[in-house]
Amino acid sequence: MTCFSWKLIWKNWAPPRVKFFHWLASQDRCWTADRLARRGLQHQPRCPLCDQAPETMRHLLLECPFARQTWHEILSWLRMTTAGPSHEDSLMDWWLQARQNTPTLMRKGLASIALLTPWMIWKQRNECIFEGAQPLVQVLVSKIKEEAEQWARAGAHGLRVILPPTWDVH
Repeated sequence: MTCFSWKLIWKNWAPPRVKFFHWLASQDRCWTADRLARRGLQHQPRCPLCDQAPETMRHLLLECPFARQTWHEILSWLRMTTAGPSHEDSLMDWWLQARQNTPTLMRKGLASIALLTPWMIWKQRNECIFEGAQPLVQVLVSKIKEEAEQWARAGAHGLRVILPPTWDVH
């Protein structure tokens, strides 16, 4: 884990379960197909979101076309000028670079989105595996928007700064 990843995970507003997920993900401790395979456990051969590549945490959050489209839609909705994470970056590398290119007033909101979006991608992945859900980008984007509003109401004040004006979270 890089020296800055703890700042994204533990020094920003998010529910504890989301922080814990990110800590596990940064330690490569989530039960993705590659981890299940290393333990000799049953697993799906490809990513349940795109069905194009083996599932790793990196693929799931950064490389998967489904995830990349989700990142694009969310960052566009928030009018963020930064691009989503690329397959060359780690999530932490992307966050550090995006943070540098984001106005100071918007940085806490960016951090919340950097925590919320992967968490919701992970939850979508689990719905596909355990509930047979179909991965639909627009459905996930709607869920992320609703969750962002809930987070803003619950205390993620930085999200209030970056949510579009049509979202009333007072």
